[in-house]
Amino acid sequence: MSFTPAKTFSTLLLLWMITPGVFADPQMNIHTDFYWVTGLDAPSIRQSIQQRGPRGVDGKPYHASTQWEIDWAYRWIESRPWCRITDVNVSIDIHYSLPKHRDLDKLSTPLKEKWAAYRDALFRHEQQHKDHGIAAAVELENKLLMLDQQYRCSELELKASAVAQAVLDKYDRLEKEFDRKTNHGINQGIVLP
Repeated sequence: MSFTPAKTFSTLLLLWMITPGVFADPQMNIHTDFYWVTGLDAPSIRQSIQQRGPRGVDGKPYHASTQWEIDWAYRWIESRPWCRITDVNVSIDIHYSLPKHRDLDKLSTPLKEKWAAYRDALFRHEQQHKDHGIAAAVELENKLLMLDQQYRCSELELKASAVAQAVLDKYDRLEKEFDRKTNHGINQGIVLP
């Protein structure tokens, strides 16, 4: 079987028309805050991170944190007797809180190298948290776009809310499991100098 340009274009157009939502593109905003770390030896650096690092919802101090929040809105149209979603807008705000050494130039060369390795491993771990948030936003947008039409718009709104909550719950579990498996990044090389 051979494909002509016209057949290929027709096939691609048909695929595009029957696969809604596969091109989710949530709006993303990333914010980074740094907290200052002091100390010219390993024990004082550790103490500074424990004192100044971000606190989790459990009240414990952490070396860094990545928080993400997803907002969504959708439009629907009612064509009696059906109601269907016509447009979805999803955005995600990602907020990093990371350590920054105030006196990096005063550290010994070996300690400076250990600090750099620690900081790089820590940021890689936090980026994985960011990636989970982005995946949640993309999945949410796709699932909302692919919701079946409903007999009543109130039913559609209930379904959309349930889908959104299920996606958020899934990624909340994924985040907790990720930190459990990596021991909050220690298993990935996050070791204080």
